[in-house]
Amino acid sequence: MDALTAALAVVFVLCTGVLAGALVAVERAVVPMLLRLPRQTWTQVHRLLDPGFDPLMPTVNKVALATGFALVVLAPGAAARAVFGAALAGVAGVALVSELRNVRMNRRIDAWVAAGEIPDAWQGLRARWARANAWRTACALAAFCAALGACWLAWG
Repeated sequence: MDALTAALAVVFVLCTGVLAGALVAVERAVVPMLLRLPRQTWTQVHRLLDPGFDPLMPTVNKVALATGFALVVLAPGAAARAVFGAALAGVAGVALVSELRNVRMNRRIDAWVAAGEIPDAWQGLRARWARANAWRTACALAAFCAALGACWLAWG
């Protein structure tokens, strides 16, 4: 077993595990709480949560992407490389859903609060944010499971 590849695999599994764990916690605890809050409280709480996740989670995602790319090339065996590729696709899914959906919606919420006016259609955005979070959670869980499977194929 190559020490560099093994170290990259450990980092990749840790990063995908952190992504999956954090997003599952948000999905199971934070989202249901947010969905029960009234308009003003929801925007305030939502905005207070962001600094706790940003910049940590995007950094973890970037490290996972970099180590995942390396593992697709360096992992022993075609099957392990393919499954690391599937895990990498899950990590990319987390990044894409986050950037194209959740982050953009977070910016809209920030703009509403800065303007001092929350539109009447706020509940629709809240529901879309929750759906996007569910998608990125599924991507993170798939990435973590695939990363574990790839390690088993490579070194099990």
